[in-house]
Amino acid sequence: MEKKGMRSWKWFRFKGAWPALFWSYISILLLLLVLGSILYWSAREVVVKSVERSNSAMLGQLRELADGQLQMIEQLEQQIANHPKLLQLMSSKAPLSDKEQYEMIALAEDLKRYKQLTPFINDYYIYLPKTGTMLGPGVKTTPEILFDQAVRFDGLSADEWVQKFESGYHFRTFEPSLHARSSIGESSDILAYMQTLPLGNRSKGLATLFIMINEDELRKMFQGLADAGQGSIYIVDNSNRLVSTTAVSKAPLSFAYGEMQGEQGKLETRREGKEMIVSYVTSSVFGWKYVLEVPRVVFLKEVNEVRSWALLLLVLAALSGAAVSFYLSYRNVRPLRDLVSVVTGNSPALPRKEGPLEYQFIHTSIQSARITETELRGRLSQQTPIIRLHFLNRLIKGYADSHELQPEALEFMDIRFISDTFAILLIDVEDMNAFSTENDPKEWLFINFVISNIATDLVGERHIAYTTELDQGRIALLINFSEADEVGCRAELSAITEQLEHMLCKRFRLKVSIGASFIAREIKTIGEAFRDALKRLDEDAKQQAKDHAVDQLRERPPVYYYPLDIEQQLTNYVKSGEEEKTEQLLNALYSDHYSTDGSSPLVGSYFLLHLSSTLFRIVQNTPNADAELAMRLLQNQSDGNADAHRTFQQLKGEFQTVCRLWREGRSDQGSRMLETIKRIVRERYSENMLSVNLIADELGITQPYLSSFFKKVTGHTILEFIAETRLKEAKRLLTDTDHTVAYVAHAVGYSNDIGFIRFFKKHEGITPGQYRTNTQTEHRS
Repeated sequence: MEKKGMRSWKWFRFKGAWPALFWSYISILLLLLVLGSILYWSAREVVVKSVERSNSAMLGQLRELADGQLQMIEQLEQQIANHPKLLQLMSSKAPLSDKEQYEMIALAEDLKRYKQLTPFINDYYIYLPKTGTMLGPGVKTTPEILFDQAVRFDGLSADEWVQKFESGYHFRTFEPSLHARSSIGESSDILAYMQTLPLGNRSKGLATLFIMINEDELRKMFQGLADAGQGSIYIVDNSNRLVSTTAVSKAPLSFAYGEMQGEQGKLETRREGKEMIVSYVTSSVFGWKYVLEVPRVVFLKEVNEVRSWALLLLVLAALSGAAVSFYLSYRNVRPLRDLVSVVTGNSPALPRKEGPLEYQFIHTSIQSARITETELRGRLSQQTPIIRLHFLNRLIKGYADSHELQPEALEFMDIRFISDTFAILLIDVEDMNAFSTENDPKEWLFINFVISNIATDLVGERHIAYTTELDQGRIALLINFSEADEVGCRAELSAITEQLEHMLCKRFRLKVSIGASFIAREIKTIGEAFRDALKRLDEDAKQQAKDHAVDQLRERPPVYYYPLDIEQQLTNYVKSGEEEKTEQLLNALYSDHYSTDGSSPLVGSYFLLHLSSTLFRIVQNTPNADAELAMRLLQNQSDGNADAHRTFQQLKGEFQTVCRLWREGRSDQGSRMLETIKRIVRERYSENMLSVNLIADELGITQPYLSSFFKKVTGHTILEFIAETRLKEAKRLLTDTDHTVAYVAHAVGYSNDIGFIRFFKKHEGITPGQYRTNTQTEHRS
């Protein structure tokens, strides 16, 4: 009987434990499923957004790099198209006179001045159909010699090129991916660019500008970005033609130009049976689409890893949960077992022991999510040097936006300033033959590296210095002085210049020119300092040339200073609608060419002609521009006997008019966005979670851009506007109602009255209760 009783007890014990076991297991499993799902989808959202931001940043950098090179083509086109000698030759009739033949040779010599110091543009020519002549930098030839002997294009003869030139009006026409071989056997991939001249006149094709763009250099420029993004980069024009790509596969494109709507975005496509993620941005110069195509498995690599870990953890948690549930159920049945033991007369069970908790599973899941986040931050930090280098280039040239100068943005790029006193040094290597006789790009990279390190070490002993490479053999050094005394800063700058020049010349035998700017008192004036350094560098180069050729010169050459960098800076100011900066730059340029140091009036007239040409090119793309404005500019150019000061004042007024047109063109959209921001604040000021990030997410823009836009338009920050709105409503409630201070605090977005009282006293100088007492006293009186 005793054995039978024991068997009954065991069966009862397990039968009574199974319901507890089952429901405990189900509860733990459901809890783990919920927690695992939340963690997985949160991690997935973080990873996807991080990858999208990384791809957008890389494509934005590609656009900046490529558009910068394409703008050189646009500048070259404008300079050549407005050349006076070319205008005369286009209007001449065949056969040409001796004087016109001479003008043609002189024009070819003048084209040397536009030769860009960049491997992006191989060469350029002007085709004159009336005489069948091709004019290049210092070259006068024929299509037959150029295309059948000098440069041969696969599948295109000289006659076929002539047919292309004369087939109709070309407006920034491209012929992509042409394979060419030079007369010495070198082969390369070329993008052919054609523009009919004169510009804007479709009825007369008097000449054709032909530019050969080195596609290999274009491809090298974004190959590194393609490798970093683990995908392929494509450039597609608005005719859905492939301009260039880093992809090896020749399969058709998985996307079309028309599918990529807006300035930037993302598509999901298929290529060769594989799912692809396509991110794109639009060129601001020729409307091309810069596309990054990444396999979906690569794009979601981190997401898949997180999912695998989540599934593994779920399986382990389920198995462990079953064991723990069985154990806990077994232990929870102890009261019943004790009761049976007492009824059967057996000894009571031993006291229950405490077991371990299962929170380690949750800890493991969170730790896995943190590891994934650390990996993402590591990938983002790898792109920081490229972002920093690009920012320094824009900052030194005066193109940096105000939101990029915020402390958090500078900290992200590891840039630190210790004062508001700056200066720019431009180091230009004129001759490196004593250092290296081979004019190899690798040697130039090494020289730039040496100069950057020496300059940084030299300045870094007492101040802060940042260097960036502007061009081959040209380094810009941004100095942030540790002291505020201008006299001391000038002495320091002079000493740094002398030491740097002495070290480069004596130790490395480099012939350099150094241009030192004035001492800038604000970070916003660094662009002006850069312009001043360019001017000093130009003066230094001219002085050295004068010293070497003083015995051969019979008279002092006139001084002319209007480089492409300054013209681009002026163009950017106008298109940004910044009238004050535009006027300051124009006055400085006018002072450079019409000073009292004996400047030639002819040089001044030449400067005004170029200045008018710059404005004429801007007007062609200006929104709502009046046709009479362009005609006035043409008339001013033809009036060579006009008073220089009066002509400059008229030009300055036209520049200011164009600035306003650009600013008004953007004001409508800005006004709508400003009203939307104010509406959101007025509708949601009572929410405790109202913030700049919340408003930015609702508008679909970034927080830095939102803050910069609101500050620029209103002169106040968004937080100040939120505080003003809340304060206004709080004062109304305190005056017109009998609600408690705690109620008023909650009504204007504060979770407790302590924070509200501090906020109110900070802005009004008194507490809410004192404000209510004062208003009631005023009403009684």
